[in-house]
This record gives sequence, C-alpha cells and structure tokens, in this order.
Amino acid sequence: MTGFSFSLSRFYLFVLICICSFHVSVAQEVGHTTVEIPEPLMFDLVRGLGAKKGELEINTLADFPINNASFRGVEWAPEIEYALFDNFAVELEFPMNDFELEALKAAVQWTIGASKNDKFIHGVQVIAENYIHEDLLEMNFLYVPAYRFNETWSAIGLFGIMLESGADAAQKKHTILINASVFADLNKRTVVGLEINNTDPTFQGLDDNEMELLVLPQLHYELNNGFSFQFGFGAKWYDSSIDGSGVLRVIKTF
Repeated sequence: MTGFSFSLSRFYLFVLICICSFHVSVAQEVGHTTVEIPEPLMFDLVRGLGAKKGELEINTLADFPINNASFRGVEWAPEIEYALFDNFAVELEFPMNDFELEALKAAVQWTIGASKNDKFIHGVQVIAENYIHEDLLEMNFLYVPAYRFNETWSAIGLFGIMLESGADAAQKKHTILINASVFADLNKRTVVGLEINNTDPTFQGLDDNEMELLVLPQLHYELNNGFSFQFGFGAKWYDSSIDGSGVLRVIKTF
C-alpha cells in the first residue's frame, strides 16, 4: 500500500506540473490555426491537433479479443478530454480489464503550430499511467506530426519513448513508441484508415516492453448529433504469437 500511495502521488504531481508548465506559453497564443486530421482509433489524441478552447469530448475505447478470449479479457477505457486553451488539451482516462479498474491515466497535449499552407501541423503529448495493483508508473513522451496531402488523404504519427518506474517495472524500463496512420476521407462523415503501432498503447505495464506490431484497419463515421464511431479489426504480433481484436470507440463531442 505504501508503494501504491507513493506512485499515486507522483501521478498527481505530474498532472499539476504539466498544467502549470504549459499555462503561460499557451495562454499567450495570439492566433489559432488548425489542420483537420483524423485521429487514430487505438492510440488517439487529446482532442485533435489545434483544438479550440472549451472543446469537450467523452469517449470509450473497447478492445474485444477474437482469440484467446478466456484469459485476455475485454480491455476498455472511458475517458474525458477538454481543451483548456487554444492548442492545449488535457485528458483523464480509466483503463479497465473486464470490470476491474487497472490504472489511472492522464495526458496533456500542446499543438506547436501549423504551416502557412494549412497542410502540416504538429504538437507534443505527455502521458502518465499509474497502475492500481502494482507499484508502476509509466511516462510517455511523444512528438505528433500530421500532414494533409489533399481533400482525401492525410497522415499522422506519434513518435517517442515510454519510461517505467516503480518496484514492479519490467527489467527493460523503456519502450520506443512508433505509431503511423494514413487516412482517406470518403465524404464529410466517413473516413477509412490504416493504423500501425510498434507496441500496444494500452496496458503497456503488463508486458516486458519488447517490440510488438499492431496492424489495425479502421472505419470512422460521424453523426449529426455530436456522436461518432470508430471501429476496426486487426492483429498484434508478439513473441511468435498473434492476438486478433475487434476494436470500437464511441465518441461524444460538445
């Protein structure tokens, strides 16, 4: 219990430091530019890049196992995202396995800026995940570039590193994070995409931090009432094994 309390204190400290450290630079933003880029299904953003002050989103991700379901369980995570200022958003997430809360997760995202031709936009993201049943804290530091080629095609990446601390951390205490996604806007409401991750962005603390590969084709559909849905079927390769999943994200924006 002492280890958990100490780890939880570090988690809360992270949230406070991140909000305070970005407050001055973001609050002084004069202009606001954004480039419309879809978000990956599995490894999503904290609102979109270039988020405007006051944007609010509630969503839930669910990962349903196709094989080995008896011991994998359903991984799902309700979360809330809010843009405190133009170009700066925060997130609180509750990762679950079946009906058990596994961790507390918080993230901040700052959009650095966009190109004058409204094609390129980039930002940084910092994520902290504190596990409930282990003395384990994960810190993720990511650079997020995105590019719109034309009205149809766009791409986004999340590149960085995950660092672990705590008594229950794996022997290898870091993982390189590489996410690359390409999207095609079929119309104003429908997007198809392909997302590739080199590691599972959910529940990283339950593995040995060795390289994995997740390939996730996906479809996004937006309704009139602020609801949108993203779903896909994909597979993860690791240790000469394959796990298939059906993935669903339900989103409500305000």
